[in-house]
Amino acid sequence: MQLYFFDLHWGDEHFVDEDGIHHFDEGSALYYGQRIADKIGRDADYGSLKVQVFSSNRRLLATIVPSIGRGGEQRALLGRRHVGTPLHAAAYCMSP
Repeated sequence: MQLYFFDLHWGDEHFVDEDGIHHFDEGSALYYGQRIADKIGRDADYGSLKVQVFSSNRRLLATIVPSIGRGGEQRALLGRRHVGTPLHAAAYCMSP
């Protein structure tokens, strides 16, 4: 198992992962990075969140943003405030 680091960026904010997490391979680390981005992206400023994934020697492997599906999910939940709006329709009517 190898150590990977997951730094977070929101606009001007930067949080450095000093501890890291062990994963079996790069694929597992990248998947974990996507899960972090999606989970935080559900609750945070969706457009500015980025997760940078680094190898144990701090070599940048990827910069990951939340999945587009999470943005649709957010818009759908916001759209449900309008009584009678179906969930799938709310996702499209709330798009920017």
